[in-house]
Amino acid sequence: MNKNEVPKSNSDNISNSNKLDIVIYGHSIAAFMSALAIDNSLADQVSLSLILPAEQTHSDILYGGTSSPDAYNFHLAMGISEPELFQQTHSSFSFGTHYKNWSGEEFDWVQAFSLPFTLEYGVDFHQVLLKHQQDLQAYLVGAQSVLHDKFAHPPQNQPASPLSRAEYSYNFDYQDYARFLLNKLKQKKIKLIQSDVLAAKVEDDHITSLQLNDNSCISADLFIDCSGADAKLMSALGSKKQVHSQINLSLLTNENDTQMKPCNRVSGDINAWQSTLYLQNSSQVFQAVSTESTSVENKCSANSLVLISAEVGEQEQAWVGNCVAISLSAAVLEPFSNAPFRLLKLDVERLLELIPLSNNMAMEQKEYNRRYRSDVQHAKLFNLALTDTRHFLRHDHVTQNQIAASDLDNDTQVLLDRKLEQYLHRGLMVTYDFEPFNTEDWIILHFGMKRVPKRLNSLCDNIDNPNVKQHLLHTKNAIAAIVPKMPGCSLYTEKFLNYLKRQS
Repeated sequence: MNKNEVPKSNSDNISNSNKLDIVIYGHSIAAFMSALAIDNSLADQVSLSLILPAEQTHSDILYGGTSSPDAYNFHLAMGISEPELFQQTHSSFSFGTHYKNWSGEEFDWVQAFSLPFTLEYGVDFHQVLLKHQQDLQAYLVGAQSVLHDKFAHPPQNQPASPLSRAEYSYNFDYQDYARFLLNKLKQKKIKLIQSDVLAAKVEDDHITSLQLNDNSCISADLFIDCSGADAKLMSALGSKKQVHSQINLSLLTNENDTQMKPCNRVSGDINAWQSTLYLQNSSQVFQAVSTESTSVENKCSANSLVLISAEVGEQEQAWVGNCVAISLSAAVLEPFSNAPFRLLKLDVERLLELIPLSNNMAMEQKEYNRRYRSDVQHAKLFNLALTDTRHFLRHDHVTQNQIAASDLDNDTQVLLDRKLEQYLHRGLMVTYDFEPFNTEDWIILHFGMKRVPKRLNSLCDNIDNPNVKQHLLHTKNAIAAIVPKMPGCSLYTEKFLNYLKRQS
């Protein structure tokens, strides 16, 4: 037994030559999620070990503390319930992101989560609103709840309730969240080895073994790099990374801040932005500045300012040889949206689908990298669309996005331009296969960024009548009536926790 191995029941894993031997490396949210997901889905098919460095990777701050609205089901797939999350962490509910004074103080909207919009009168709902010059925000119960600091769980089996069309996510403290996931992991029969990796031995683009702190070595069929933005295992394999920009990111925690809001608030622009995250009894302020400097001191403690410098970009391949990079080890996007968490979820799900059946991993590697590149590119499109103001500035002659145009590859630029041009031309929503952000996300974004099509679907000519106007008024009034009756976010969370305490 390695002397660094955790002497607990969860480390008693009998080797089985018929099982795929997997080693995960990293003290990170991605490492713990990957281990939990693999153990829950494939425990009888793999032999799983986690090499756990002493300290959590600082780059976990790059999730921005925000999840996607499908986090509830993602947690369930890892054996995590919502009551556990709220009782054992300081996480909070969120209906979305409130962009306030965004991009030169021009834009102010709530990027709320929503079920698919209904098709009204044979026309997409957003086109009906555009035809009647209506503000989409008034028709999003999640957005209105954010503006009034209200929250309640969407009711089940009550389709007539406006609240039933809302979706919610979670805000989390990245250190608190990681501790919670690690504690869940320690309840599993997963071998934990407390050590860092001193070196990786590589032959023919494959890792043969990892050298640990005590100079012992560990080998495996498949290695999973969850070391964060440093991507230590991928670096040992000589993997190439495309870097678009660099940011300095700081985080300040305000203890005993009870002004809970069901969102995070983002302001600023691509060069310098700030996000305020509201948690149980505290808030956190993220500040990001684009810079070329790399000399930033790393500090990490519960109540102090955290400073890191990170390269925004992605590995050309996330699976090289017998090593797979997950989440921040593969791609870093700025967390002024929840794109980083969405990519984490996609990476874990893709890994589960493509766990190899033998040491011949060529087909799995090829498919994984194809889908990885597509997911990252599509997530980048959403972030880029959040900063593209060509339509608003009326610079029709501009052919490149404002963000590091020289670093934006032509394929990505073409995909973005196609989306924006088709919407601005006739309100058409261009969608690509399996995008991380759905059509509703994009529609809300376009309305928030004040993108107005030059013309609409010709069917809109037939819906300018009193019945349509009455229907819109009824829908808007129903939301306006229900939101004031909802409890404040702080009060709802307090009562929710008290309820869970009584139940336990």
